[in-house]
Amino acid sequence: MCVPDIQGGLSYLIDNTVLTFLDNLKRAFPFLLLAVYGIFMCGYFIFQDYSDHYRFFAKFVFIPGLFVFVGGIRNTWRHPVFQAMAAYMFYLLLSGLWSDPLDWYRLGQKTTISIYLLSFIATTHFLVHWNRGLYERMLQLSVLIAAAAALTNVVLFYREHAFPGTRLDGIGSLTNVNEFSNMYGVFALLGVGFARRTQSLPYRVLLSLAIVVFVSFAWFGQSRTAFVSIIIALLASVILMPKERRALYTVILAGLVAVLALIFHDSAEQAFVRGAGLRPQIWAGVWEAAKSTPIVGHGFISEVSVAGGKRVFETVHNAYLQVFWQGGVIGLGLFLLMLAATFHHAWLWGRQRGEFTIFCMFLFVASTMMTGVDTLIERPRDQWMLFWFPLALLLAYQSTTPRSDSIEKSEIQN
Repeated sequence: MCVPDIQGGLSYLIDNTVLTFLDNLKRAFPFLLLAVYGIFMCGYFIFQDYSDHYRFFAKFVFIPGLFVFVGGIRNTWRHPVFQAMAAYMFYLLLSGLWSDPLDWYRLGQKTTISIYLLSFIATTHFLVHWNRGLYERMLQLSVLIAAAAALTNVVLFYREHAFPGTRLDGIGSLTNVNEFSNMYGVFALLGVGFARRTQSLPYRVLLSLAIVVFVSFAWFGQSRTAFVSIIIALLASVILMPKERRALYTVILAGLVAVLALIFHDSAEQAFVRGAGLRPQIWAGVWEAAKSTPIVGHGFISEVSVAGGKRVFETVHNAYLQVFWQGGVIGLGLFLLMLAATFHHAWLWGRQRGEFTIFCMFLFVASTMMTGVDTLIERPRDQWMLFWFPLALLLAYQSTTPRSDSIEKSEIQN
């Protein structure tokens, strides 16, 4: 009489269940990572404090992103843009050693943020390689959600304030309306790229309306640099379009600016009344301080302190001058090398694909950084959307294999 091997059968059942669970988890992992990545992209107007946004990335994007970290870095580190970025990061962190005072805790924070940025780049690379089409659909959804958030922001604000004379204030995790305008500017350029590629007229109209919302947000927010930078980038995008579409989009862009300037001229008048503010005084003070250590700079974690009027400012309001103050000529040279590399490769990518969205994003970034942004190695503020997202996108796209590119098409057909 045969006695059933109960223990062996139970062991087999457990092993099979575990293997099935692990296999399902492996299948679900990219979808879960894409979902939390998308939430992070929209976190600027979901969370009410940038610390919450930062903690969300650390817990829900960085930790699962560790599983793809090594592969993403391995596949991108040979890219000239990545190498220029790594040199810039390494030198700035190194300069923290001669900061005055030397604060090991703050230096550790900046090192952690640098690792988070590398993780963001690696995660973007993984998602683009895994399913580029689905990744871009997530970006398109993010553009529409961002437009809805910006429109809601405008409506809610002007329900309680005079329209359009009162300067718009942003709702979300960022600290001022200029940062919101910078962030929405990147979404506007994403929208332009997707609108050009879609074959669906209703969807193209929807994306165009989203772009109008983003541009209007910067106008009503009286974010002068952001607005001018968006217009420059949009104009560049139009110029780089095929000739048959160029005239139409030029008229649309000119019409939008004309409507804002003629009908809602109060916002422009108040923006001009504010003048240049104290920025010229701040820049002059930082320039004088930077000249005392022109080669290596004051150090990455040293505190800027400049008197402007009756106030003391700890922000430079100019990313180029900030990096010169922190890292001297060496730091500024590495920073400009990184920018030059990104522009060069974004241009090559655009020439190859007839798609200049990333190039126009960097044009927007370079313009915006003239009067704001400050240091790029920072918690998830507008810097991440302005600079690190286009950089991650460029690295991911330029390392996409021909096979994956042929399988996953990003154009919307419905």
